[in-house]
This record gives sequence, C-alpha cells and structure tokens, in this order.
Amino acid sequence: MLAKLLVGGETIALRGDLGAGKTCFVRGLASGLSCDERQVSSPTFIVLQRYRGARIDLVHVDAYRLSNPEQLRDSGLELGAHDSVAAIEWSERVESELPADTITVSLAATSPTERAVTIHASDNFIERLGMSLRPRPCAICKAPVEFLGQTKPFCSKRCRDVDLGRWIDGRYQISRPIEQTDLDED
Repeated sequence: MLAKLLVGGETIALRGDLGAGKTCFVRGLASGLSCDERQVSSPTFIVLQRYRGARIDLVHVDAYRLSNPEQLRDSGLELGAHDSVAAIEWSERVESELPADTITVSLAATSPTERAVTIHASDNFIERLGMSLRPRPCAICKAPVEFLGQTKPFCSKRCRDVDLGRWIDGRYQISRPIEQTDLDED
C-alpha cells in the first residue's frame, strides 16, 4: 500500500537490526512499484542497485559499509530524482544526507515470523496511507473487508464463490475482444 502512494522523488529510510526484514520490506516495495521483486537482494557489497519499474524505478541502497555520510553523495545516487524512489537500509549511517521529507520505516522482530512496522512521515502522507488501509466494501455484499483479509476483495468465502458463480453463469463479460497485446508479457 505504501508503494502505491509513491510518485517518485521520495526517500525511504529503513531502520532495524540485522534480520529485522529491511531487504524483505524492499522486496514488497519493489512488487508494489511493479519492479521484479525476485531481483532484490541485499546490496551490501555494491552499495546500490536500481530496479526498473512500470511507473517509477526503485533504487535500493545499503549504507552499512559506508564509512561516512558523504560517500552516499559520492555513490551517484540522486536523492529526490522524480523517476525513482530511494530505499536506504542502515539509513542512520547517512542521516545528515537525507532530505527533510524522508519517510522513515522502522522494523523490529516481535517473533521469528512477525515484525512490528512503524512509519514516520509527513502528516499528509500518513493520512493518505491510513486512508488506503481502511476497510473497503465487499465486491458482492458491500460489507467491510479488512486490508489483510484472507478473501480480499470479498468479505467471505461465500461472497468469493458468488462472484465465481457469476463468471461461470456468464453474467460478467469482458468489455472488448481480447487482443494479442493483452496476452503478451512485458
């Protein structure tokens, strides 16, 4: 959901202990930006990696091995570039180089499989993020559907099955003939 709110030019500072899930978070961010999340790995030994996205690119930075904040500037990274979003792991090491409007995401392991995520950003961004996480109406019965609901965009298995039945009965139709370009993968 966070990725869908990004327009380009944002800097995301990632904080958390080793193993907290910073790189995993970047994979999710890549997916949300329509980048190939399978390409995302920790860029520790190369400092930064750029992943091409359909809308905007993702630049993944690992500041762990930088000995001073100026090395971030010397890496060639252009923070605030409107064609990309920068996600910086170990951002506390380059704090002085980060823009004032940086979105800070802190991750903490609460169990081997769960993480607590805290986001600090402008009030406007937090409000937009909160709106995107609110329950949406079920596509069938209009009951609220939680953001992380197992049957999303439906409120229940029953509504999901009703929708499938409507497809099978032919009540839904594709609005135009399918063309080869619809089937081609990018």
